[in-house]
Amino acid sequence: MPGPVRLVVCINARAGAGRRSCIGSGSLDQIDRIDDMISGAGLDIPILRRECPGRCEQGPTRRIAPGGPFFTETDATGLKLIVAGPKQFIDRRNGTDA
Repeated sequence: MPGPVRLVVCINARAGAGRRSCIGSGSLDQIDRIDDMISGAGLDIPILRRECPGRCEQGPTRRIAPGGPFFTETDATGLKLIVAGPKQFIDRRNGTDA
């Protein structure tokens, strides 16, 4: 049985002028909002701050763990997909998706 579902958010900041990173693309600014949206949806999914899944150029990067999809280059309007993603992932994993 896989471990509990969680949302992993990259908080990597790459040094050097002109180098894109998840922090520079707004990952920290969106964590509280994502957490509020997850709670508001009635889900109990922790958000883990981690460095670096290797997708700096696509940041901010998030991933449903264990083994779920990545969400990259997500702006504020795409946060709803991030919140819906864990529920769909859990339903598929449990065989309860419609």
